[in-house]
Amino acid sequence: MLEILECGGCVEPAHFFTLMRRTFRIAHLLYLEAEPYADELKICRLHHTFGAYAAELYLTRELYRIDPILKLALGGVRPVEWTTARDRFPECEPLFKTAEEIGLSSEGVALPLPSPAGRMALLAINVNMSSAEWSIYRRNHLRDFQLAANLFHAGMLENAAMTSGAAARDMRLTGRETEVLTWSAAGKSYWEIATILGISERTVRFFMTNARRKLNVVSNTQAVAQAVRHALIPTV
Repeated sequence: MLEILECGGCVEPAHFFTLMRRTFRIAHLLYLEAEPYADELKICRLHHTFGAYAAELYLTRELYRIDPILKLALGGVRPVEWTTARDRFPECEPLFKTAEEIGLSSEGVALPLPSPAGRMALLAINVNMSSAEWSIYRRNHLRDFQLAANLFHAGMLENAAMTSGAAARDMRLTGRETEVLTWSAAGKSYWEIATILGISERTVRFFMTNARRKLNVVSNTQAVAQAVRHALIPTV
């Protein structure tokens, strides 16, 4: 544990995961920071040790739609016990069955992490222990898990803050991009925006595409949210 605390602001996930697995009886870890939207979750940072096959199954089977650990941890402040989530949400059984298929234990805990406004984060810990053994081990080490997770997350946030200046410069919108996004935020369609600005609908699409690229998002809804968050357009 001392080595983990000494690395303090360590921002290399692989190194942090190695230290955690070496110090504690941890099988796998997952770190996630995301921005929640009405009908989707935009992943900002994702690092884990579960492997490519597990990640592929999770995505192709759309298990994220029924993942109670994700829902509870990203929407709350208390540690989320995996087995408690499994018992509380029977509809999530395919998630745990898939984990068992590839030899993963269903014992673990997800730790919500404090994040800037508009974002959520968690560190999930998976162990290969019996329920009784994990109950005792968790009770003895949960504070250590939480402290290490908070230190790592703080390091990730500080590192992101150092590079945010350059990112903000890359985000700067042109006058037309700002106008198009502003009217989109007001609920106007491409045709309506084209009529208001006196340009073609194709040109409106061009400016929206540029804005999405600069803001590093895939949908207009995300673009508007990002632009408002960074005060790039006026609120309407």
